Amino acid sequence: MFNLSRLFSSRASHIAAIDLGSNSFHLIIARWDNDTLTLLDRLRDPVRLGWGLQEDGTLDDEARDRALACLERFGERLRDYPSRSVRIVGTKTLRSINDSRDFLAEAQKRLGHPVEVISGEEEARLVYLGVAHCIAPGEGRRMVVDIGGGSTEVILGQGMAPLLKESLSMGCVALTKRFFLDGKVTDKLVKKARIACQQEIAPVSDAFLERGWEEVLGASGTIKAVAKVCEQNGWTDGSITAEGLEKIIKQYRDKGDLTLNLKGLSSDREPVFLGGVIVLSALFESLQIERMQAADWALREGLLYDLKGRLENRDIRQESVDALAKRFHVNLTKSANVEKTALLLLDQVADDWGLDAAEAGKLLSWATRLYPVGLDITHSDYHKHSAYIVENVDLAGCSRMEQSQLSALVLAHRKRFPTKKFPMDNTDLVRLAILLRLAVIFNRAQKKSGTPPARLKVHKQTLDLFVQPDWLEANPLTLADLEIEGNYLQDLGYELILE
Repeated sequence: MFNLSRLFSSRASHIAAIDLGSNSFHLIIARWDNDTLTLLDRLRDPVRLGWGLQEDGTLDDEARDRALACLERFGERLRDYPSRSVRIVGTKTLRSINDSRDFLAEAQKRLGHPVEVISGEEEARLVYLGVAHCIAPGEGRRMVVDIGGGSTEVILGQGMAPLLKESLSMGCVALTKRFFLDGKVTDKLVKKARIACQQEIAPVSDAFLERGWEEVLGASGTIKAVAKVCEQNGWTDGSITAEGLEKIIKQYRDKGDLTLNLKGLSSDREPVFLGGVIVLSALFESLQIERMQAADWALREGLLYDLKGRLENRDIRQESVDALAKRFHVNLTKSANVEKTALLLLDQVADDWGLDAAEAGKLLSWATRLYPVGLDITHSDYHKHSAYIVENVDLAGCSRMEQSQLSALVLAHRKRFPTKKFPMDNTDLVRLAILLRLAVIFNRAQKKSGTPPARLKVHKQTLDLFVQPDWLEANPLTLADLEIEGNYLQDLGYELILE
């Protein structure tokens, strides 16, 4: 998430990632030396957040209390870490809560760092990244599967790049709640659960089968647990097969309930293990998988490598923004001029407004590239189309909050300020929007490249804009737009004084 206020900047070699999953919360801490990542510490707590998700989209008190108690413990390990060295993400359950703001605010208090809620597509990308750094990819395509508590990610990729990503609404906790809530296991329930999974897979199966793959890897707790059970019971050498999965399911059917003491299965995973096995069995059948190998790394390790890239200025988000601008035929020359003006204005006011030049500059820069994407649809109210695209497209590397902030800037870059749709309580974002609006005005009718001779000084909500008179005389449209902008900003409680 973008924290636009000035932050303490650190080049500390220690980084940390937390995965707030629907079944377990994971904390991982690492150190990097050159290009080598060394894992220093891991903590895991089977919080079962998804178990507390109610049908009306609320989170029950017991699950909330378990989660916050866990985060309090995790926070003790992270107190001295600068925020830029920590990345915390929430997945399926936090995506499903109707209003997660209160929970996220409480989580941030206990952790000392903000929590991002990421999309299923972003979760899939990070899973693939983690697995790819764990087991080096070969020349052909590979499939990666990650079964979580609330969702299952299936990714087809080649090398380090995912080619096809899907997040399916089925997981070990969700399936257990739906079909085995009372702990009983029958042939009929197993069949219903399997069919439900196959129905979820059916709309995407052809896309994977048509492309094909050379190897299949699985990640995270369910799949590693299945591999261990198969090995310790002598069914396979540690790989996962359809036959091994059916042997596990048969033992549950014979027992008739979930309290099956399987060799190699930990007690904390036992209540949701069958649900995960059925998900995996349905994937094997629907995608015609013959054999799967378990990988040790997954989402949280992918987070570490993604965070490492950001700190070293190799940010996948920049690539996503550039690709989206290209896709919607943005005039990159003009957007570069707007970007140059916006960053110049930011540099002039960052200290007085307490803005972090690096984070705010990054968000502002991306907004200058994306505000025109709606022009590819229509010129009338194109900013509304731009905002919708930015809010809803898959921007790899971005959390939901980051895309919302970016979309808000795009929406607010012209005409009357959209106070009903803009997060007006985010003062920093409001001020970035003002800078973007001024930069667009200065470059609206400008035919030549270059920065307009303007200087901006601010004091709280007063903006003194100094522009050379001869330049304004040569650009009467800009002068008229600035006068109109003064009226718009006055509605926000800001005063624009043109000197």
